[in-house]
This record gives sequence, structure tokens and C-alpha cells, in this order.
Amino acid sequence: MSQLSKLNFDDDFSEAVAAEDAARWCLERKGDLEVWASLSPEGHEQELFTARLAWTQYPGDWPPSVRFVDPATGSLASPTAWPSGAGFRPPNDICANWTQEGYTTHPEWRTDPSKRLVIQGNALLLIVRILQHELDCNFAGRYRP
Repeated sequence: MSQLSKLNFDDDFSEAVAAEDAARWCLERKGDLEVWASLSPEGHEQELFTARLAWTQYPGDWPPSVRFVDPATGSLASPTAWPSGAGFRPPNDICANWTQEGYTTHPEWRTDPSKRLVIQGNALLLIVRILQHELDCNFAGRYRP
């Protein structure tokens, strides 16, 4: 991780927690380039999910790893920490072009301009807003194995 990545992340984190729509989520720094985002699907405020967003370079050309975490234990392997819905594959990944895991599953997306996410501006805020939108639109309950 470069010092420039950390400085960029620091600036974008400050902007993300002060954004007009930031009341929809809670962001907690967990590392130099890692945030836990706690959010609820619209209309299901009693269902709180915590996603770990982790970049290797910030903002970089690629999105972060996005996985749901059990906030009590820190485990990334708990299926019940995940929502059910289109694209969510507990406890492994979110199959989407806004996650590092999506590009791992679909390496062809890296060279397909119709699939590749273009990251401009505040990458943290972009990913949190996409995640919030996906939860709002695709939430089908908490995953139950």
C-alpha cells in the first residue's frame, strides 16, 4: 500500500461519512484501506448487514473485495451474515462488476468495456452507494442455510 493510496482513502472516507445520504449507513475504518459498512435494505431497517470493503490500492483500477462479515466475531465465513438476493452468494461473494470477487469469477470482464466498472471520483462512496442500492432493490431476506 502506498502513502498516496492511504491519503486518497483518508480524504474519500471523510467525504463519505459526511455525504448527504450517509444517514443510510455507518462506516467504520478497520485498516488503512479497509472499511466496514453497516447498512439496512430500505423498508427492512431491522435487518442490519455489515460489509467489509477492502482495497489493495486506492482508488486503483479495480473495485474492492466486498464480503459480508459477522460484526461480533469478524468472520467472513458466516453465511447468516449475508443477505439473500440476486448476485449475493453467501458466504463466498457478490457476483458483480463492482467487487473484486466478480472479476475473479469472471476474468473476461477485465477486458470487456461493457462489463468493466469505471471508477471515477470517490471510489468508497461509489461502492457504498451501489451496495445500498443493491440491498434496496434485491433484498430477499437474511440468508438461512
